[in-house]
Amino acid sequence: MMKVFLFLTVASLMFAETHTERYVGSAVDLKSGKLIYTEEHEAIYENNVNVRSVITYRDEKKNVIGKKEITFDGTSSLASFRREDFRFGTIESAEPVSNGIKLSNKIDATAVIQEEIVSIPKPLAIDAGLNNLVRNNWDELSRGGKVTFNLGVPSQLDYYQFRLVNVRDEMLSGRKTRVVRFESDHWFIRLFVDPVIVWYDDETQRAVRYEGISNLYNAQGKSYVVRVTFDKPGP
Repeated sequence: MMKVFLFLTVASLMFAETHTERYVGSAVDLKSGKLIYTEEHEAIYENNVNVRSVITYRDEKKNVIGKKEITFDGTSSLASFRREDFRFGTIESAEPVSNGIKLSNKIDATAVIQEEIVSIPKPLAIDAGLNNLVRNNWDELSRGGKVTFNLGVPSQLDYYQFRLVNVRDEMLSGRKTRVVRFESDHWFIRLFVDPVIVWYDDETQRAVRYEGISNLYNAQGKSYVVRVTFDKPGP
């Protein structure tokens, strides 16, 4: 029985259709429009499912300033990731473990890495797994429904309840897109924290524009507020 299982596992890996896609996101300051950085994505797909991505961040002079590696759990909203900012030594990561989600962060090069294993109620999302969450609830959003979920936040070593809201359909650079808003599920927090807005290509259900806080920080340790535009349907 074990031999048969191993054979089928190896066979499935051998015959999996694997390909790599590359696309670039340009992040500009949301107020001034000034270019802050670019994201160079290398996304590995197996049978048309994104299983791993490597993102290289470059500043406006094209110097490499950071890197992020993501491993996806199939099409679920769960993912493992590690992001490092080479300018300041900032590190953030998340990974599933046997008793929850291990969240880690390091605020700068001189700090010690802080870790916490957090039990996050389902439905939950980690980092770029948010895009899978949107795709998995595409029909519900089409009907005008709201999708509530818990987001693991490594910088806070905790999780928070958010929701997805379908805002509108919009033509963007010749593409029909769905505009989705990510926001806190608590009305009081929404008074002080701006939502994140993402435009998804209607055909591929992949992001083509993002507006909101960045996952990179400035020298003062505050998140940039950016508009990221992808040169083709992205994550």
